[in-house]
Amino acid sequence: MLRFSSVVVVACAAACAPIPGPVVVEAVVPDLDSDGFVTLDDVTLQTVVDLNTGRGARFDVRGDFKLNSTDLNDLGAGDFDEVVARVRGDGGSDVGPHMHDDGDRYVADDYETLFYFTVFANFEAAFTAADALGDTSRATGTDDKDHAIVGMFASVVLAPFLPVPLLTSDNAAYAAPIDGWLALRSAFQDGVPFSMHRGVIAHEFGHRLFFHNVFTSVAGGFSVWRSDITETEPTAAEVREQMLLKGLDEGLADVFAISALGDKDTITRAFAVAGPVYAPEAARRDVEGDLAAVATYDRLRTLDLGDDVLESCRLTDAAENFEEPFNFYCVGVVVAAAMWQTAEADPAILRSEVEPAVLQALPKIGEALVNDIAFDLDVFLEPFVGALPVGRRRAAACEQVRARFRSLLDDGKVPSCL
Repeated sequence: MLRFSSVVVVACAAACAPIPGPVVVEAVVPDLDSDGFVTLDDVTLQTVVDLNTGRGARFDVRGDFKLNSTDLNDLGAGDFDEVVARVRGDGGSDVGPHMHDDGDRYVADDYETLFYFTVFANFEAAFTAADALGDTSRATGTDDKDHAIVGMFASVVLAPFLPVPLLTSDNAAYAAPIDGWLALRSAFQDGVPFSMHRGVIAHEFGHRLFFHNVFTSVAGGFSVWRSDITETEPTAAEVREQMLLKGLDEGLADVFAISALGDKDTITRAFAVAGPVYAPEAARRDVEGDLAAVATYDRLRTLDLGDDVLESCRLTDAAENFEEPFNFYCVGVVVAAAMWQTAEADPAILRSEVEPAVLQALPKIGEALVNDIAFDLDVFLEPFVGALPVGRRRAAACEQVRARFRSLLDDGKVPSCL
């Protein structure tokens, strides 16, 4: 009996030994020539620390992760790292993949493992794309305090003692209080699940870039973010600022996805193939679509648009202040289209010239907010234009400012274009 037990322990120890990167796995990858625009292919995971558990050098993929909504109601105590540690709770569990080694790569034996391999590959690609831009914020940091997590099949629940799911499917999202992402199951959508779509994951990574460059790269920035998040009775002016800031965040996240994949349609395609219910979002996010062609900052503000656009953007008589129920993604597409045209609709220029200027501009937003300067889009546009070299690229940016943000220019708020 002792000898049998010893053999079992040795076998288990061998089977459970860490599998570090670089390691090749089969995952879902973009392929514009294939049906559904994806295919199965080999991917080398460079930063995985243990494929058996989901641990990585810069982020971990965790199973059974539950984000308790009660914890989100208590963001007032501690600095950013203390909030993250508290809200992450037990941090979920090791993923435990079902896989086999076919001699050349690890192949998933079930959907959950294929999901895990694909999610890891997509986030690793997003980190690589951000590194290439020269980001120096905590979004791409390598210290232990910068370590992100991905809650695989995560859910938002009412409370630790009453785990009733509130958000469980058909989405992926960056959650600043855990400094990580929720990668949810697919239940109703068609096409590639959003959490397995490389463009969607790049977009969600873009939110981490925005958050850290704006709110943790500047002393006092996190306190400003926390104050805005926990404000229960914001004024109309504060709501307006929040709507514009959210719109900028969404637009720049789409821009990062386009630059990371070199594909201007990566986000719109994800929604277009997801089914009819998502078709309006596909149209709304198209940087060369009908909305991008007609919407400007001023036309959104003054309701100078057709009824179909007013309805899509949920524009009301309160639009001057961009109050609820305004759809801030409509500001996002104005910003994204401006960045895209500044790059002359060229993903290579977007990556090499426009995105680095965006990253330089973001901490200036944080500085303005810390100094209690009311946010409007010029708070981003002026440092963005100023970060571009004088010449063709700055001229292209100023052309977009004139076309899409004219009143801000006329008020002298973007002096680099005067």
